[in-house]
Amino acid sequence: MFLFRVFYVVYYPLDLTPEEAQYWDWSRHLDLSYYSKPPMVAYLNFLTREIFGVSELAVRITPIVLSFLLSLFTYLFVKRVFDERSAIIASTLPQITVGFGINSLLMTTDAGFIFFWSLSLIVLFFAFERNLLWLWLLAGFLSGLAFLSKYPAVFLLPCALLYGFFLKRNLLRDYKPYLSLIPAFLLSLPVLYWNYRHDFVSFKHVSTLASKSASFLNFGSFFEFLAGQALLLSIIPFLLLPYLWVKNIKREKTAFFVLFSLIPFLFFAVLSLFKRVEANWAGFSYFSALVLVSLYLSKSRLLLPSYLLAGLLFVFLHFTPLLDKVGLGWLLPPHRDPTKAGIGWAQLGEVVSEMRRAQESIISPHYQISAELAFYVKGNPRTYCINLGRRMNQYDLWGKNYEGDAIFVDYAPINPRVLSASEGIIEEKELPILWRGKEIRKFYIYKLKNLKKVEEEMPGSY
Repeated sequence: MFLFRVFYVVYYPLDLTPEEAQYWDWSRHLDLSYYSKPPMVAYLNFLTREIFGVSELAVRITPIVLSFLLSLFTYLFVKRVFDERSAIIASTLPQITVGFGINSLLMTTDAGFIFFWSLSLIVLFFAFERNLLWLWLLAGFLSGLAFLSKYPAVFLLPCALLYGFFLKRNLLRDYKPYLSLIPAFLLSLPVLYWNYRHDFVSFKHVSTLASKSASFLNFGSFFEFLAGQALLLSIIPFLLLPYLWVKNIKREKTAFFVLFSLIPFLFFAVLSLFKRVEANWAGFSYFSALVLVSLYLSKSRLLLPSYLLAGLLFVFLHFTPLLDKVGLGWLLPPHRDPTKAGIGWAQLGEVVSEMRRAQESIISPHYQISAELAFYVKGNPRTYCINLGRRMNQYDLWGKNYEGDAIFVDYAPINPRVLSASEGIIEEKELPILWRGKEIRKFYIYKLKNLKKVEEEMPGSY
């Protein structure tokens, strides 16, 4: 799988997705934290950029390596706690589930988060079993790294407290578990301090996501959430989970894995009754869920079907044009194909590089375009994202200094407000992007003469 992913990145025509490009751009502006996420993804991108330079493989080598290492740690962990057959399943089956497959390939915040979350659980399990101070401190340190990767790491604390209350209550009277909070808190302090300096903008962003488009008992988004989990986890493991949660909840050795998967799942399932929940939000909880699945499958006739079905989904979602080849393109038409997010950006970068002959500033009203152009335009210039009526993003915190001739790129014809701030259009192009024989987006590219500061709107929301 490690080699497959390396060759996939090098040879398959999938450019960086907008989120990957944005996090890469963050690595050129190192800070204690960022608008929407903690800083770990930027730090990891900075490290690989310094070592390997600027390339798609340099960006994506981090999730590929972390996925490889996590499989090794999972094998050693499950073998020690349970048995080798279950360990082999627990370390290989997740590699071909869609959810872990995506996070083992794309350099998003989930790559580091799932790695450090999973290591935190491994160490926490032994800390609860042995109650050694160094294990508790290590668990706190890894939990802090998980928090620096993504905010849902806060689920570690309530899950651990509930497990301790119901199955290890004697430990709650000991001082050692509470000392694990010290390294976790110290690692989180820079993020808290950065937010204090920036009016707690990250917390406003997260609360906006949690409340946006909220409605009561939205069963449409609830069933969409369940369908997303079935796809990410693979169908057979997903269908087994409710039975395994109930079966193992009262068993001391396996209740640990129940609580650390069931509680986050229930939280996002309930949230989906009120608003749309992205499928990947609960994905981190499936490390422990798949341990339960592996224990069951090691003694079940469903083992081979589980691998075959997961592998089939894995292949078709990595190579979606195969659906057209076998007459199943209607199941996932190009406009709904998730891989379309990584199509056409290098082509756009080439066109803009050709038009940009005198180091003109590069501007867009969409952070996705600004980030992709920062990566794919020759020389990796700084790009700008102006606000013509959108919610806030990281580019708003960096300031804008772009006066002079400029390249403006949008998904639609040029906004009159932008045009009126310039002395006219020097050159313009339209670039349709095709995928699987269909147009999935179109870019409108303008070279503007002497663009002044565009009158921007205040962010409509966070």
